[in-house]
Amino acid sequence: MPIGQIPALEDGSLRLHESRAIARYISSKYRDQGNDLLPAVHDIQGWALFEQFASVEYSQVFDAALQVLYLKLFNPAIGIPSDETPTQTSVTKCHAKIDVVDNILATENYLGGAEFTVVDILYMPAMQMLHQAGQACLRAPCKHWFLVEESLAGNLGKRSM
Repeated sequence: MPIGQIPALEDGSLRLHESRAIARYISSKYRDQGNDLLPAVHDIQGWALFEQFASVEYSQVFDAALQVLYLKLFNPAIGIPSDETPTQTSVTKCHAKIDVVDNILATENYLGGAEFTVVDILYMPAMQMLHQAGQACLRAPCKHWFLVEESLAGNLGKRSM
């Protein structure tokens, strides 16, 4: 792998090492087999929403969740004492990011539009991290989305490709 990291995917001569690229590749390759996890090819508005929320996950939500996870779980686990002021600042920033997601989910079923897409799956690691750090999304729209998302992703994982 180019950077020597996992997750990794090899498919013929193609080698990928980034989970978001892998998710998009698999969704594209198998889009005609069962659940289509991407917007329709000619749905420009659907693709715009998809890319917008994929970008928000990558550049905003994941990093904020990871910071909280480090301060609340990783650092204490390796003996680095938790400093409450930076921890609370990180939690507050992270909750502000999740508030944006929550506001969208108050009026939409999914982040990428009317249908469940891979962009919804991309949010799962960040949401799971927050849950592990005791900062689970407790507001109704986001909590409902997360439970539905876990169920849908679990069912997709049971399918063979």
